[in-house]
Amino acid sequence: MNRSAGRRAVTALAGVGAFGIMLTAAPSASAIVGGDPVADGQRSFVVRIERQGDDGAWSQFCGAALIDSRVVATAAHCANMAEQGKIKIRLVMGRADANATGGTVVTDDQFSVYSHPSFSTQTNTDLGLLVLDRPADQTSAVLPPLRKTLRPGRLMSAAGWGRTTLDDPTKPSRLREARLPVTAFDTEGGIWDKKFICAGTAESRVAPGDSGGPLFDMKGSGRAVVYGLVTGETNTCTGLFTNLSDPAVWKPFRAPLASHGLSHVIPA
Repeated sequence: MNRSAGRRAVTALAGVGAFGIMLTAAPSASAIVGGDPVADGQRSFVVRIERQGDDGAWSQFCGAALIDSRVVATAAHCANMAEQGKIKIRLVMGRADANATGGTVVTDDQFSVYSHPSFSTQTNTDLGLLVLDRPADQTSAVLPPLRKTLRPGRLMSAAGWGRTTLDDPTKPSRLREARLPVTAFDTEGGIWDKKFICAGTAESRVAPGDSGGPLFDMKGSGRAVVYGLVTGETNTCTGLFTNLSDPAVWKPFRAPLASHGLSHVIPA
């Protein structure tokens, strides 16, 4: 919206019933399982994307991350319907508890939406960008260098407003965060792109409603480094993340970002 509005397939985790790419059928979204509530004022770079229903009410749709003062990154499967004008979304920033006041609400007349034109659940292309007209008040996260590799066993963090159990569709109003170990990614015979990041266990994982939310680590400076975004899960990966260190995933966004004077956003 440039302001306009089988078993081997991926299942996403977005607000409409998916959690990201749950790799079993088609994109969907979810929440954090095995996590803890995030205190007010913490993780303000984590953005809540809300969708407006037919009754005019707003509800949790996807997660996202502020990666520059004017750029929010989320999953393509969260952004593309808004880009096409099929749904109406808004951004809620700096508010850990969705039922609280404060923070910033950014309506769709204040940002432009771009989603990866070649998005596929089987390739590392589940990326969408929302470019704000004005800089956000919140402190942004940063991106890792291109081609940065995360070794299996490294503990990362994930945050979102998705389900806290897979059996209950209820989603919490407060942001939750969990620590997830990076695991070796099984491409299942070459079905999946090797560039994805896989992280999580059965007890500590992302879930439906967490789509587009960040996989991150905290720097000594206190700023977060966002390595990936929730896309879904596969038969062998409980948490599949778009790899933001992959140079190829950024290629379609170079021209749009340059048109907004934001070429510096893409890491070197």
